[in-house]
Amino acid sequence: MKRRELVVEVIYAPLVGGSETLAFNLCKEWQAVGIKTRICCLYERTGALTRAFEEADIAYDLLDIGGHGLLGRWARTTRYFLKTRPTAIHVHHLGSLVNVLVPAYLTGCFNIVYTEHSAYSIARTKWMRRALPVMSRLVKRFTCVSRNLAEFVETLGVPLGRVITIYNGVDTERYKPGAPRAEFCPVVRIGAVGRLVAEKDYPTLLAALALLKSDNIRFFAEIAGDGPLAAELKARAKALDLHGVLTFRGSCDNVPAFLRELDIYVLSSRHEGLPIAVLEAMATALPVVATRITAIPEVVEDGRTGILVPPGNPRAMAQAIRELAKDGRRRRVIGEAAMNEVRKKYTIASTSRSYAAELGVKEKKRLAV
Repeated sequence: MKRRELVVEVIYAPLVGGSETLAFNLCKEWQAVGIKTRICCLYERTGALTRAFEEADIAYDLLDIGGHGLLGRWARTTRYFLKTRPTAIHVHHLGSLVNVLVPAYLTGCFNIVYTEHSAYSIARTKWMRRALPVMSRLVKRFTCVSRNLAEFVETLGVPLGRVITIYNGVDTERYKPGAPRAEFCPVVRIGAVGRLVAEKDYPTLLAALALLKSDNIRFFAEIAGDGPLAAELKARAKALDLHGVLTFRGSCDNVPAFLRELDIYVLSSRHEGLPIAVLEAMATALPVVATRITAIPEVVEDGRTGILVPPGNPRAMAQAIRELAKDGRRRRVIGEAAMNEVRKKYTIASTSRSYAAELGVKEKKRLAV
């Protein structure tokens, strides 16, 4: 059977996250230049991103392989590849690669690019640390979203030169400033976007907001996102007496509009890969206060395109936010520098070209929009 000219992007599930967002954005870019794509979601029957896939007219499939043993998962994935017959497969995360590699080989597709986004699970899971060097040799290309991550996987035995870095990118036409922000704000608007999970360390952000409130800084904060810790974090915010200055917005359907409402963006994470949310905030000309962890110093230059603080330190975070809240001119200068940095180095157009080159697919033509 003849193989179709098709790239399949394989993600864990149609849930909002960095790797899922990257896969979605790559498909949109490739679709615009005539490269046929599909998104394959291995787990979950529903998810917040399916609506976005449909609105963008991107084909997707929900394999729902959860609840099956490894052989059962391989069987379902093999049937899927026999049906779709892709010329190239792009897999995000090692856990997904385990479900895809054997079925891809069985169906004759050896053009597999594997992208890793974070060291978090690998560093904590013995079988992943052992499997990674072996599996890195069985794919056409192994890519990481940051130098920091690439250096980490090499310490596990991945051969030098086997892994390359391709930074995440954002759509700078979608993520851009709105009306000019006033340098004087009677109430400074602070925001964060991300799932309500332990890695994001929202308790540190809440503690920092409580310090700002006790210091009589006039602000209003919003956290956009949902997750398993929602109830716990809301209870913590109530205990810190943040009523009236903090809102949990829940899932956000229009992140660009949300970012344009803000004056300062904050990321309090203890563990990250290369957070697309930070790049989106920077593209919107927001000054970013972020923790100095993993790849973040690669994209946020302390004092020029943002302010970096130690993880788990509410006082340092509060101080950085306080400095920006009191200095509108500095907010503007840092925000503009951040926006220019993203436009120069971290666009989705550049990222999609890099992945297309590794997958061996070429533009057909630029489609009318």
